[in-house]
Amino acid sequence: MLVYTNINKLEITKPAVTIGFFDGLHIGHKRVLEIVKQNAEKDNAQSLVITFWPHPRIALNNDSEGLRLLSSLDEKISLFEAMGLDSLLIINFTKEFAKENAYTFLQNTLVEKIKASTIVMGYNHAFGHKGEGNFNLVQKHQQNYGYQAIKVGPIEIDGQKVSSTQIRLALTEGNLKLANVMLGRLYCISGTIEGGKQIGRSIGYPTANIKLSEPLKLIPHNGVYAVWVEYNNQKYPSMLNIGLRPTLGNNLNITIEAHIIGFKHNIYNEQIRVFFVERIRDEIQFNSLNSLKSQLALDKIKALTILENE
Repeated sequence: MLVYTNINKLEITKPAVTIGFFDGLHIGHKRVLEIVKQNAEKDNAQSLVITFWPHPRIALNNDSEGLRLLSSLDEKISLFEAMGLDSLLIINFTKEFAKENAYTFLQNTLVEKIKASTIVMGYNHAFGHKGEGNFNLVQKHQQNYGYQAIKVGPIEIDGQKVSSTQIRLALTEGNLKLANVMLGRLYCISGTIEGGKQIGRSIGYPTANIKLSEPLKLIPHNGVYAVWVEYNNQKYPSMLNIGLRPTLGNNLNITIEAHIIGFKHNIYNEQIRVFFVERIRDEIQFNSLNSLKSQLALDKIKALTILENE
């Protein structure tokens, strides 16, 4: 897949194209992208995705403090590539760009510069100033400009439309199962291992303290999880705690700590990825480290059972 950050260097003609932020690249997004690919193959053309970075809320200072992302830019690029798309154009989202009229973007970018043969849009997607570039606008001008406009309907899971918003809500509420189903894969975070207080090591459960690579990445609801930790392209069964470690004192900051089962290597300052399989329990305050150790033994058995059957 070719990745462009400058539209003037785009080497593609009459592609099937779609536009969006695609946070999380969930199963609804994948349906849109599959239709892009199908139309590109049908017309003997190429497939093109146009996405934006940073998130519009960050560029516009619109409640950006409360914004949390399902995927970093690097993760999105990898996911697009895994889908077999031909090209990706990443547009720098600025306040100036946000002011661009939707029709102007359609005419100047999609028609004149890119010469789109097909424009595929999700059922609720809109682009341009104030989101005026909805499917009705694109469909209205398809005959004049000679492209085909295609609208893709929603996917529903348990009566809920799949969306990045619903997945964020599920993760923050601890409903990992629903989030993973809507994503079509295991939710994942990436980060660097930092040094800790070694308390876990003192009771036989050393932990890797994770600093997120993407500060805005959404952290799932506090609790203990069965996870896979990927290090150097190898996955290890693990259990992970997210929370304030109430047994160990009054902590104000949320920590993410993984106990990699049977792992003996020193990986401080190394990069790992964590894949969330199942939430085991809430975070609990224990009366003593011995009580915590006893519970961790049970958590380990449960995590291994979950991961063996995953």
